[in-house]
Amino acid sequence: MLTPQLDHPTVDAVLATAATLLDMEVVFLGGLTDDSFTFEKVHAKADWPGIREGETRARTDSFCHRLLAGAPATTSDAAASPDYRDTPAREAFGVTSYVGVPVRGADGIVIATLCGIDRRGVVVSQDAIEVLTQLAEVISAQLGPLASEKVVISRAPDGGWEVGGDRTEDLTSAMVLADLLAGEITPSGRPAKSESPLDELAQLKLSVKQLEHALAARVVVEQAIGVLTERQGSSPRDAFERLRKVARSRGRKVHELAREVVASASDHAVPLPPELAGRR
Repeated sequence: MLTPQLDHPTVDAVLATAATLLDMEVVFLGGLTDDSFTFEKVHAKADWPGIREGETRARTDSFCHRLLAGAPATTSDAAASPDYRDTPAREAFGVTSYVGVPVRGADGIVIATLCGIDRRGVVVSQDAIEVLTQLAEVISAQLGPLASEKVVISRAPDGGWEVGGDRTEDLTSAMVLADLLAGEITPSGRPAKSESPLDELAQLKLSVKQLEHALAARVVVEQAIGVLTERQGSSPRDAFERLRKVARSRGRKVHELAREVVASASDHAVPLPPELAGRR
């Protein structure tokens, strides 16, 4: 099951962006075993009976099984599609339109699917499928390190977040990624329709680039946390909270200040705020 790793703001941001991109009733991440399919994470505009997180069906009942077996990535009329018309999920849920792309691990093996479904006839362009594929790559980049490092991020009962067994009220992913997403790179609402549909698509592509930027920025912030932890004799959590507080008090971005902290480890001439200078 993927659910513990999926309960994370990166995934929320990807699904919100995909929902804006597709304009479908439900966008979801599906998990597949040899025998089963599960709605692992669901972003829905409205209630759709039978479609909820944790709902499991036979793998062969699902649209995603057909997709991975070679069916087209999308259909706007499943009942008329030779690849999807006899899919049990079509009749069970009343699905008319479907689009899906695989989410692959670093080894190329499919670890999930990123999909959209609708009871209306919704045509999904090839350009939109390409953006959806990029979003799937963001999910892959998120799931891979969390699974290999055994870092579990989950919502606490009061709506905060937990990283492993270490509680923090901030949005965190190893005390970094979620803060970047929540504080700086949360996707905006649906852009207004324009004369050119590519204008809207371009904005969505920008959202994908911002998500990818957050993943890259995490690396330098984690390096800065390591420097501050050693320099000030603090815990990684305290080091991150100090870095974040100093950045915000000075109107700086966390990852920009983090680069200076990392540079200061090898060059003592790099100026830093007093709260971060410590022993050098």
